[in-house]
Amino acid sequence: MKKNVNLLFAALFAVVFTLLFYNNALGINLLLFEVLALGWLYNSTRFSLKTFNVGFSFSGVLITSLMTVIHYSALSYTVNFFVFILFIGVVTAPEIRSLLRSLQLSVSNFSSSFSLFKNEIVGTSIRSKSTKFKLLRKRIFIIPLIIILLFAGIYGWANPKLGAIFQSIVDAVSDFFVSVFSDFNFALLFVFLFGVLIALFVVYRSKKRRILEKDEASSDELKRVRSTPMRNTLMLALINEYKSALFLFASLNVLLLGLNVMDINYVWINFEWEGQYLKEFVHEGTYVLIFAILLSIVLVLYFFRRNLNFYPKNKWLKRMTVIWIFQNLILTVSVAIRNWHYIQYYSLAYKRIAIVFFLILTIYGLYTVYTKVRFTKSNYYLIRRNFLALIAVLVISTTVNWDRVIAQYNFSRAKDSFVHLDFLADLSNSALPLLDQKESDLEGIQQYQEASFFKAIDLGSSSSRYHKLYMSTKEYIREIEFRKRSFRQSWKKKNWLEWNYAEWRAYNDLR
Repeated sequence: MKKNVNLLFAALFAVVFTLLFYNNALGINLLLFEVLALGWLYNSTRFSLKTFNVGFSFSGVLITSLMTVIHYSALSYTVNFFVFILFIGVVTAPEIRSLLRSLQLSVSNFSSSFSLFKNEIVGTSIRSKSTKFKLLRKRIFIIPLIIILLFAGIYGWANPKLGAIFQSIVDAVSDFFVSVFSDFNFALLFVFLFGVLIALFVVYRSKKRRILEKDEASSDELKRVRSTPMRNTLMLALINEYKSALFLFASLNVLLLGLNVMDINYVWINFEWEGQYLKEFVHEGTYVLIFAILLSIVLVLYFFRRNLNFYPKNKWLKRMTVIWIFQNLILTVSVAIRNWHYIQYYSLAYKRIAIVFFLILTIYGLYTVYTKVRFTKSNYYLIRRNFLALIAVLVISTTVNWDRVIAQYNFSRAKDSFVHLDFLADLSNSALPLLDQKESDLEGIQQYQEASFFKAIDLGSSSSRYHKLYMSTKEYIREIEFRKRSFRQSWKKKNWLEWNYAEWRAYNDLR
């Protein structure tokens, strides 16, 4: 009975997927399909939303699915796809505590779902050894056939007459397939087959014992490993490792203190913008500092991975490590202030927004590292908590239409910061009403830009060079007008399955 139900719903999913997405852009159809998938998963699995991981991942799917309709952004679709895959793993084995392991289970199921489907259809014992041998015997002719075709091509290229004969054979075969499949809809077949893959992924799931056993064997608490053989030698090695770690963190604290004092002085307190380009100040400095912070976390994880946590005289090492973590927190704030200066004078962009979210994750990561050192937690705890935070931040990031925020913020600060028209002209259609500026306003903005940012982009006083590097007002207006016409035409052709709030709002605001 269960076999028939699974087959029925797999077929239903594939058909519904095809009806929703064939010849249709993404829109409300994705929300409808995921509601159907969530309903099936609840009906078949009977998962409890009271379980944290299930409730968390279910909420993530629902929020991001709604955001795909509301904001219609590449970010929302990407995160939704990622969280949906994660949710499949969570409901397959709700007892798994780590979301990262749930994701691993889901990915593993994606590759094995077809085998589960095949076994349910034909059974695992139906294929005899003789059948396998026959298939293997047929397979051994594939490589010789490829080699024969390769040499036929070489000989045909060397001898024009023989080549003409081979070409006529190829043309005849090609004409045959064209005549047979001329009316065949390959796009429909592709969508349907993709729907079958998604259907099998949703319906045919299994718990992987290896992944479950790994999760069961993991603990948030770090356990001491006692070794009786060669006890004196091991204790001596532990003491030497302690001294090495103490010397390292004490020295690094001194170095980082010097860097933090300079940053607090020149970045926090006495920073002055004199028209200079801040790309190096932010981009290169930020990347280096982020790398330093991540490397610092790796160092802490390395030295506090095993019995050094339980060494009775490690009090000063822990103190040095906590100071090191706190100094990295100050370094994180310095990166945030650098990024803020960049936004203040050069407006918003995707990377500058991404840095904000990354720094939030970094601060939380430093907190979990502190917790690990202070309360002797395991790396499993660290990975589990930070992966959870990553998912939460990704889901939250989809709740804002960043293209509209960027367009509105950048034009509102046109008299205080640089407006990069080339970048703004490429924002999504949802931001078009905000990108549609009056020519007189744009000319005023450009005059201010030329007067204020020549030094920043090393132009001296050359207006002509400015226009070579950056889109002019007239070019920008032509681009936006072209996009408006194209958008209106494409929106009118959309059906209700492709509907999304962001473009619907933009279309009505442009009328």
